[in-house]
Amino acid sequence: MRQLTTIFGVLLFTTPVFANDVAKNAKHTVESFEKLFGITEGKRRNHTKGFCFEASLIPHDSHINQYSNSPLFAHKSKVIGRLSHKGGNNKASDSKPAEYGMGLAITTVDGQEHRMSMNTLDFFPVATPEAFAELMHAKTQGKEAVKAFKSRNSDLQRFKTHMAKKEKKLTPYEGSTFNSINSFYLTNDDNKRTAVRWAFVPERSQNIVLKPQDDFYFENMQKNLSQHGIVWNMVITIANPDDKVNNAALPWTGKHTTLVAAKLKVQAISRESDGKCDAINFDPLILSSGFAPSSDPLLQARRLSYAISFGKRTHEKHKQKDKSKN
Repeated sequence: MRQLTTIFGVLLFTTPVFANDVAKNAKHTVESFEKLFGITEGKRRNHTKGFCFEASLIPHDSHINQYSNSPLFAHKSKVIGRLSHKGGNNKASDSKPAEYGMGLAITTVDGQEHRMSMNTLDFFPVATPEAFAELMHAKTQGKEAVKAFKSRNSDLQRFKTHMAKKEKKLTPYEGSTFNSINSFYLTNDDNKRTAVRWAFVPERSQNIVLKPQDDFYFENMQKNLSQHGIVWNMVITIANPDDKVNNAALPWTGKHTTLVAAKLKVQAISRESDGKCDAINFDPLILSSGFAPSSDPLLQARRLSYAISFGKRTHEKHKQKDKSKN
């Protein structure tokens, strides 16, 4: 029998056993981030360091409308976004190459909410929530534990081989490509589903124009924004019949149909303390009409991990406010 389960305000229609499993894995994953990086009270447990931006998502190639009737591809939408460093270190270096994240809270012209949560990885290191929880736990135990986990996990082996070949180069947020990692479906007026992944690709080269130092990412983006503007192309990749839709650890290779479905045009950036994006939970399963989730189990795991982190930091913020009143 299926049941409706609520975890930190997130509703799940699932079997009791599955709900317990995903909740347990999500809880353990968040706890591992806390052990690895410590806790910055009132902040996210992962992608802790970052700042906000305001933007518009502007439809571009009308061919996307044959795949999706989402208002994202019909009218300009308002966006509150966040750019961040991967990991739970609020004082992550501003002078070393790193992996980044982009979260988008999109409000369509008809008032629908849509969330996206992406990062600069090309694909995910493991395929399941259980494996990710185990990997994060191994990281808290040290290098030997990670090595032992890698020896029995072919997904992580593939991921590490891929990452070893990538050029390690300091890149500003605005010069980075952000990938959906997970797959989703586009749905049209005929209820036809098309499996896709997407990436936000810089429209033009965005260079390092300031010396890397404290607050480099914010100041460098501000400079590039004022000099020539910042735009990302939303490139939709249509799945081929043999692509693995429900496994984020397997990249899609070879020739694919792609479309520049929309353009993300940045208007302003701001400190997270200004409150523009601090209170947003970038839940990747909040979707507008014209989109549907795939059955990739990592999507539900991400939703729950984000909800747990959101619940914790919101509780801590309330405690901080109460303290300041006394």
